[in-house]
Amino acid sequence: MRYNGFVDLRKLAKGLLWTALLLGVVGGLLRWLVVKVWVVPADDPVLSASIAPSLSPGDIVLLFHAKRPGFGELVRCVDPDEPRRFIIGRIAAEGGDTLVIEGGRLKINGNYASIEHGCAEPTFVVNDPNTGSPVEMRCDVEELGSVAHKRGNRALEGISEPEPIQRTIQNGFVFLVSDNRFYPLDSRVYGPIDLATCDARIIFRIWGTQGFADEKTRFTWIN
Repeated sequence: MRYNGFVDLRKLAKGLLWTALLLGVVGGLLRWLVVKVWVVPADDPVLSASIAPSLSPGDIVLLFHAKRPGFGELVRCVDPDEPRRFIIGRIAAEGGDTLVIEGGRLKINGNYASIEHGCAEPTFVVNDPNTGSPVEMRCDVEELGSVAHKRGNRALEGISEPEPIQRTIQNGFVFLVSDNRFYPLDSRVYGPIDLATCDARIIFRIWGTQGFADEKTRFTWIN
């Protein structure tokens, strides 16, 4: 009986070991296939200005890969001019949609995206990518579909509104807009993007450029 019990314990230990290894492999695959860690590039001043106030250059973020990105979501896509780099933008129109951009506002299929309220911090500062000078801008919360997100509205002084545009998007493509509408690096610059090149949604910031000690940017959801 003691011998059988010893054998049973060995079988149990072996079973637990294989279970732990299997769970470890499955967990690793899920992390690889569903969520990845990425550092927002900090070497492009135009990109750095365009992603404010939602993100900052050097932020360490989580990318969600489990499903194809959709309307209103902030996404990472392959740069159409440089396949080794990425662009960041928000999906503001999909195939068949007609989009109008007037200053900082969006009109999709004849309906304006609603402005919910001001941000908790009503202003933010970016560096002008042309001069390097700091520019103070207003922040508000815009709703695109079910996604409420921060938007850079007009600057308090010093820059003019971009020219209004209207585009109808072909099937299979999306129109990306920068959250900072007044310093855009989006489809107004490089045109609509093939949705297949947008590999992930940006969902969470682990911490920002100031490091783990910065409570304002540590462990924050990105809408």
